[in-house]
Amino acid sequence: MAPNATTSLQISIDGKAFTTQDGDQEAASLLRLAGRDPKISDLFLVNKNGVEEKIRDGQIINLKDGNRFVSRQKVRFTIDGEPHSSYDDDQTAAALLRLAGVDPTGYDLARIMPAGGTETFRDEQLVKIKNGDEFVTAKHVGGVA
Repeated sequence: MAPNATTSLQISIDGKAFTTQDGDQEAASLLRLAGRDPKISDLFLVNKNGVEEKIRDGQIINLKDGNRFVSRQKVRFTIDGEPHSSYDDDQTAAALLRLAGVDPTGYDLARIMPAGGTETFRDEQLVKIKNGDEFVTAKHVGGVA
């Protein structure tokens, strides 16, 4: 009986190279290998076209040499007190307004600042979202004709 030959597989997670002999692993195991907490991070397989495919935590992945993965954390924020989350941490103000169920042509989006006051965004302006951000919507005030 011949001994089993172990084959080393080279993969990358978040741009860092890893070597493994275990050709089938769960997403959570790969996240831990990369030093990420599976309770707050999700794993994505990056295909040859650069498209990211989410891997479920308990899903077993048959690894191939050269596989590329990225980990993502959802950013959590509120709009008008309603909780939202997204992997996309930069979105236009109009997209966030639509997420809140309001028409961007009739509303503005503003971030509530920790020290008080607000930061208002134009519809096409890209908003960098940080975990815990609080946003509010406000109806446009019409001008005098």
